[in-house]
Amino acid sequence: MKATITCTTELVQGGCNACPVVPATTYALAFDQTPTPLEGLDVESLVMVVALKNGFRQELVMGMDDDYIVFKKDGQEVSAKEQYGSLTYEGQGVAQTLQNRYLKNDELFAKVNDVLKNVFALPAVEFIVEEVEA
Repeated sequence: MKATITCTTELVQGGCNACPVVPATTYALAFDQTPTPLEGLDVESLVMVVALKNGFRQELVMGMDDDYIVFKKDGQEVSAKEQYGSLTYEGQGVAQTLQNRYLKNDELFAKVNDVLKNVFALPAVEFIVEEVEA
């Protein structure tokens, strides 16, 4: 499966004369022609969009100590918990803990595909990044 990530960077004014102009980068992921906005270029955002595209549904579980997300599909459940800057995905008797952000896209995409394959039992995704001028 192929997915195209479009990256758009715009220069945004801070709102007043004293505020500097800052770059604002947005990402969108498209499997077909319909782009889905990403919260950021990180493991959590990519895994969520790919899982939802493959028929999983999200449920927020709120406990006394922590809140976490459960992805459900045909009796299969995968939990996603965020703790102290790391993510833990657990499902099918497999638990995987990893960072949410990576400096290199190749490393990020490898980690995302590792989670998709081992925890969600989904095929790998070939991510293609395209920069678009704003």
